[in-house]
Amino acid sequence: MGLYTLDPLEVAGGWVNGYDPLPMPPAGTPRHVFDQLLLPHLRRSPCLVAFSGGRDSSVLLAAAVALARREGLPLPTPVTLSYPDAADTEEAEWQRVVLDHLGVTRRIVLTVHDEHDPLGPVATPVLLRHGLVWPPNFAPTLRMMTMARGGVLLTGEGGDEAFGLKRVTPVTKILKSRGRVSPRVYADVPHALAPAVFRRHSAMRDRYRRPWLRADVEVELARRDAADMAAFALHAGRNTWQFATRRCARIGYETVQALGADLNVTYVQAFAEPSLVAAVAAKGGFLGWTGRAATMRSLFGDLLPREVLERRTKALFANAVFTRHTREFARRWDGSGVDTNLVDPDALRDNWLSPTPHAPSMSLLQQAWLSQRRSR
Repeated sequence: MGLYTLDPLEVAGGWVNGYDPLPMPPAGTPRHVFDQLLLPHLRRSPCLVAFSGGRDSSVLLAAAVALARREGLPLPTPVTLSYPDAADTEEAEWQRVVLDHLGVTRRIVLTVHDEHDPLGPVATPVLLRHGLVWPPNFAPTLRMMTMARGGVLLTGEGGDEAFGLKRVTPVTKILKSRGRVSPRVYADVPHALAPAVFRRHSAMRDRYRRPWLRADVEVELARRDAADMAAFALHAGRNTWQFATRRCARIGYETVQALGADLNVTYVQAFAEPSLVAAVAAKGGFLGWTGRAATMRSLFGDLLPREVLERRTKALFANAVFTRHTREFARRWDGSGVDTNLVDPDALRDNWLSPTPHAPSMSLLQQAWLSQRRSR
């Protein structure tokens, strides 16, 4: 299996920058395209839907259940990851609301303690077989795919990008909300309309900083991040399509599909599929919608209760990723296995041992672990 090889800067920064200039396919109506996308997968067995209780997974499950009932097919089975040791991931009440609304009673629940750590028992066999892969946090999805052998796993990955805020959104809010917006929205308009050079400068000034990087490397990667952000089109539909052409998203999707093929599983990120992204982009047009909730209501308002589509809370998984496996390795790590021209090993160790390690340090963690294993 040929997988993408991260270059040294991508490993150090924990990100894959850039876009692939892919043409947008012809667009149908979002709901028709959505149904056409789901139908062949619903005919597979087992057909599992990754279901957290968040808006994207809830919409995906609701659409799949509704279509299965219309077509006289077996209902898809939701599969949920439960993290009893990480309170911020709790979504049980939202899950109950959605499942009760849909009349779905059969579900698979997988309990997670430290199994999904980047150095845990799910990830390390893949690392030993393939080396570093992108994305590094593949363990949760891989675990769900083991329950779908011979069938399909549908996920709502890509929903934030397809349905979330766009560069033009502040302007759209003012034009479509008839003045009923907060002063902060007006303050965001100049940035949205500014030329790329100004938006790039703003992104550099307010950038996310990776504390383990050497100073010159941190600046170089920040420039790449800023260039990606400054490239966003003002046209909402084009901005939506840009998310589908990001190399980080496309390569990650292809990687997990390949890992699924090893298990005889078809892996589908429904909201990242080009046909659906193109349909949403076309529907949104230049201005798009006024926000995430308005987008969900417009596209899926008949599938779920309004309170689900408009919820503002979101589960947080930072404390559910790095567990004892990471900390045990970090405590005994001698600083080897990473490029010290790019990375400060002491700062990197401090990050891994902190209460909330930075997610982009995950590839470095796996690189250091692999180097140690191979040196043995």
